[in-house]
Amino acid sequence: MGEKKPKKKRQVRNKTKDVLADYYRTNMEYDRENRRRQEEEGVKPKGLKNLNSTEKTYVIVIVLALIGIVIKYVIL
Repeated sequence: MGEKKPKKKRQVRNKTKDVLADYYRTNMEYDRENRRRQEEEGVKPKGLKNLNSTEKTYVIVIVLALIGIVIKYVIL
């Protein structure tokens, strides 16, 4: 009788991954350009001003986690 053709698997695209990767690459290029301009102008940022947005986010998350640990184990 009739032979069945094997179905082709549809290749799934992870659009969220593509969007996040594009955002990350764009942000990195912008950050490099911004740091290069600052170095050319001789601007020396101090403290947390020298961190990029990702590094600032990491610092905020760590500080909030430490505050949570202190509240959990010391106060309560």
